[in-house]
Amino acid sequence: MRDAEKGQLVDRVVHAQRRLQRHVASTHSNPLLQVNLTMQQLKVLLMLSMGGSLSGQELTRGLGVGSATVTGLVDRLVNQGLVLRREDPHDRRVRLVEPTEAGRALVAELEAAGTEHFRGLLATLDAEDLLALERIVNRLTAAATAGSSTACG
Repeated sequence: MRDAEKGQLVDRVVHAQRRLQRHVASTHSNPLLQVNLTMQQLKVLLMLSMGGSLSGQELTRGLGVGSATVTGLVDRLVNQGLVLRREDPHDRRVRLVEPTEAGRALVAELEAAGTEHFRGLLATLDAEDLLALERIVNRLTAAATAGSSTACG
C-alpha cells in the first residue's frame, strides 16, 4: 500500500471513529450529559481519579492554565463535595487536592456507563472481528505507551 493510500485509509478510520464518538456522546442515557460540571472541572476530577492526589502546581501544569484558574476550579469542586484539600505530609507548605468518595463514585459511574455501552456495541461483532479488534487495540495501546514514554523522557 502506498503512503497516499495509507493516508486516505487513516482518514477514513478517523472519520468513522468520530462518527462513533458523536453517536455515543449524543445518547440521552449518557450520564456525562447529566453531570453539572464544566469541562475544566471534569478534567480536574479525572486527573485526580487517575493520580490520587495532586498539588495545585501539578494541576496547573496538567491543565495548562494559571494557578488562579486552578484555585477557582478546585474551590467549586470542594463546594460540591467532589474533592478536598489537605496538607502534604512531606511538605507542609504544599496543599494536595484529592477526590472525595463522592468524586470517585461519580468518575466510577461515568466509566461504568461508558464501559457498559461499549460492551453492548462489542456484542454486535462476531468472534473474528473481536479478535482483530483486540489485536488492534493492543497495538494502539503499545504505540501510545511508547509515544508517551518517549515524550516524557
